[in-house]
Amino acid sequence: MIKRYWLNLPLGSKIASLMSLLVLLTIIALTFISIQREQANFEKELAEKADLFLETTSLGIRDQLYRLQLDELVEISNSVRDNPDIDFFIIYDATGKVLVDSRQTSVMFAQEPDALGTQLIKLKTQDIYLVRESDQLITGRVILLGNQVLGAASVGFSTHPLDEKIFTITMQSITLALITLLIGAVLTIFFSRQITRPLSDLNSVVSRMTAGDLLQRVNYTTGDEIGQLGASFNIMAEQLQEREWFRDMFGRFVSHEVADAIRNGQVKLEGEHRSVSVLFCDIREFTDFSENHTPQEVVTLLNQFLPLVVYAAQQHGGMVNKFGGDSTLIIYGAPHEVKDSAYQAILTALDIRYYTQKLNEKFQIAGESSLRVGVGINTGVALAGAIGPNERQEYTVVGNTVNLAARIDGLNKQFPEHDILISGWTYEALGENINKFKLKALGTIPIRGKNEPVELWAVEGLQNSASHQT
Repeated sequence: MIKRYWLNLPLGSKIASLMSLLVLLTIIALTFISIQREQANFEKELAEKADLFLETTSLGIRDQLYRLQLDELVEISNSVRDNPDIDFFIIYDATGKVLVDSRQTSVMFAQEPDALGTQLIKLKTQDIYLVRESDQLITGRVILLGNQVLGAASVGFSTHPLDEKIFTITMQSITLALITLLIGAVLTIFFSRQITRPLSDLNSVVSRMTAGDLLQRVNYTTGDEIGQLGASFNIMAEQLQEREWFRDMFGRFVSHEVADAIRNGQVKLEGEHRSVSVLFCDIREFTDFSENHTPQEVVTLLNQFLPLVVYAAQQHGGMVNKFGGDSTLIIYGAPHEVKDSAYQAILTALDIRYYTQKLNEKFQIAGESSLRVGVGINTGVALAGAIGPNERQEYTVVGNTVNLAARIDGLNKQFPEHDILISGWTYEALGENINKFKLKALGTIPIRGKNEPVELWAVEGLQNSASHQT
C-alpha cells in the first residue's frame, strides 16, 4: 500500500519529501554528535574539577582527620555545602565509616562501614573514584599521611548544568531544523519545479502527439540535461512527422494492404504464385467524356467516382492495386489470402453498381450526364511480386489471369445490357455461394489472346436483392 502510494506521487512531491528527509536526518545526526561531544567535554572538565577539589580538600582536612577534630570537619563540610555545584560532601574514617556528611549538620558516628567508603579506603594514593549516576557525578579518593590511611573523602557534583546545556543544544537544533526545513522546502519546491515543469510540458506534448498532432514541439530554454532532452525530443518529433508523411504518401501511391504487408515482412517481393480473383473496373465512354470536358472537370469526376470504388473494395478485403485513368485494378488474394475471393469480388462489383447509381442520382439533380460502369472478374493463379528496377518498383500481379480479367471487362461493350461479367473460372470458384446471385449464362465467347473460347456469365444481382445496399 505504501509502495503503491509512493509510486503514484508526483515527481515534485517525491523530490521534496526526499530532500526534507535528508535535511532532517542530517540535523538529527549533527545534533546527536554535538550532544555527545558536549557531554564528553563537560564530564572531562567536571572530572578535572573534582580531582583538583579532592586534592585540595584532602590536604585541608588531613590534619583535622588525623587529630579527629570533628568540629572543624563539620565546619569544613558546612562551608562546602554552600557550593551550588556540590550535592554532598562526605568524610570517612580509616575503616570506611561516615564521620561527616554535608547533608547533615552534625557528626554522624556511623556504626557500620559505608559501601562507598570501603571502596575509597582501598584506593591507591593517586587513584580517583569517578562514577556517573542519573543527575550526579560521584568522585572520591583516599586520604593518607605518609603511608598511613587516615580516611577518605567523597564529593557528589551536580550534572544539572550539563542537562541544561544539552537541553539548550537540543532546542537550538530543533529551531535550526525547523528553519532549515522551511528554507529547504522552499528551495526544493523551486528546484523541483525546474525539473518537473519541463517534464510535465513534455508529457502534455507527448499526449497530444499520441492523439495525432505531430506538429507539437517542446519549448526548452536551458542547456542542462532537461534542455538536452527537449532538444532530442524535438528532433525525434520531426523525424516521426517526416516518417508519418512518408507513410501517408506511401499509402496514397501504394495500397495500405501492400504497405502494411511490406512493413511486416509478409510480402515476397521476388515473386510468388498466388490464387487470386482479379476485378477490372472502368467508366464506359470515358474517352468521349474527356474530349468534351475540361481537365478540371475530368479530375473532379474521377475524384468523386474512384473513392467509391476504393471503399467498396476495402469492404470486402480487396486490394486496390492501381488506377489507369478511369480504370481500376482490384486484387483479392494478394498480398494477403482472402477467403472466397470470387464471392468477395462479385460483392464488390455489386457495391460499385449501387454507389454508381447513387452518384448518378446526384448528377441528374445537377443536370449532368450519368455514368456507365463496366466490371470484369476472373479467378485463377497469378504471379504476385515487385515489378520494375530497384529505383522504382511496383507490387502487382501479372499473368493470364490478370489479362483475361481485363479482356472480360472490355466485353461490356459487346453486352451493353450487362455491366458485371465474370469468367467460368470465377463461376466455378463461387462454390456454395453460387446460389446467392442471379447469374445469366452468356455462352462461350472467343477472346483475343486465348486459343479457346471463354465461358462468360453476367451478374444481374443478389437472389435476395433487398438484402443488398438500400
